[in-house]
Order: sequence, then C-alpha cells, then structure tokens
Amino acid sequence: MKNKKQLSFLIVEDHDCVSKSIVETLKEQPDFIPEIRVATDADHALKLIKEKPPEIVFLDLVLKPAIKGVLTDGDDLLRELNKLFYRPKVIVMSKIDRLDMLDYVINQLNADSYILKSRNSLDEIIPAVEKVMEGENYFSPSVTKILKHQENLLEMDTTDIFILKKLSRGLIQSEIEAALLENDIYLTVSAIEKRIRKLKMRFDAKTTIHLIALACQNGII
Repeated sequence: MKNKKQLSFLIVEDHDCVSKSIVETLKEQPDFIPEIRVATDADHALKLIKEKPPEIVFLDLVLKPAIKGVLTDGDDLLRELNKLFYRPKVIVMSKIDRLDMLDYVINQLNADSYILKSRNSLDEIIPAVEKVMEGENYFSPSVTKILKHQENLLEMDTTDIFILKKLSRGLIQSEIEAALLENDIYLTVSAIEKRIRKLKMRFDAKTTIHLIALACQNGII
C-alpha cells in the first residue's frame, strides 16, 4: 500500500463550528494524514506558526482580537506571514466578497487561495489544498467571476504579453525578472506572480500551462 503523505495545517478561525467542520473535512479525505492545530486569534496563530510552521494555513479574515493582542484581524496576520523566511501556503476562507478586499488580499497580500464561505465551501477545501500543494492557486468560482469582470484590474499591457511569452519558453519568475530588467522594466518576483495570477483570472486558466495554451489559442503569443 502506498504510504500517505503527512500535511500540517493551522486553522485560524474564531467560530468553533466552522473550525470543527474544516477539521472533519481534512480528516475524512483519503489521500493524506493531516496534523491539525487551531487558533482563534491572529496573535496566537502567529506564535504557533513561529514555533512550528505548518504547511498550510486556513485563515478567516474577520477575527476577534486577543486581549492585549497586537494583531487585530486576519489580514494583519497575513501581512506578518509575508515577512517570514518560511511562509506557509495560505487559504483564506471568508464571507467578504467586496472587490477592493479581494484585490487587496489576493494581489497585495498574496493569498494562495480564496474560498468564499457558503453552503458549498467545505467542498472546496480539498481542491484548494491540492492546488496550493502543486504550487497553483485556487479561487471560488464566484471570486474569480467578481475579479474577472473588473477591467481596471485585469486589462493587459505590453509587460503582461512579455511575461506570457517568457512563460511559454519555460522561464521561471526569477528568470523573467532578469529578462524584464534587461529591457529596463523593474518588477520583483512578487509583482510578476501577481500579474500571472491576474492573467489566470482573466483567461479563467486553472494552471500556468493552461494559461499559456489559452494565450496561444487567442493569438496573444
């Protein structure tokens, strides 16, 4: 029998019924053995992460702050995680569907996935885990739809096309960064990743390979 992979999780959620549902969903799947910890506020979560970094964090954006705590909400925690040498994959689970917040959390704070809380959100947990462990992103269909139709966020420019062409030639983000610099365009690896994420949303691409194929089909590269 094939040995199951162990995966470590931290659930940051202040509603007990929600965190228990996530725990049950993770334990019921057959493909990996989950090691699960739970925190109900951002300060406690950051302490646990620094003590023993998990591979994946499930994060609610709206949290009750700890007494005498420094961090007030989930986005505060995400900002702190971005400062760490080892940053876990972050799957946001939230009811917030405002465009400004979605753009901020996904494109500025670099959340790896965003599941919009609904009656079907538990069904999205395992697909999201699988995606982030493959180095890809997962977004609820409704999240993708909201962002996809915002032309101000998703319009393409010559830099986007340059990035697509380099991706089609097999370059990784650091190599694309160097290629852009040779053309007097300075973008960090993080900024390049944000552009790739927006392009995936624009084309409704599931993976980077899928994005390249769709760009070719549309005559862009």
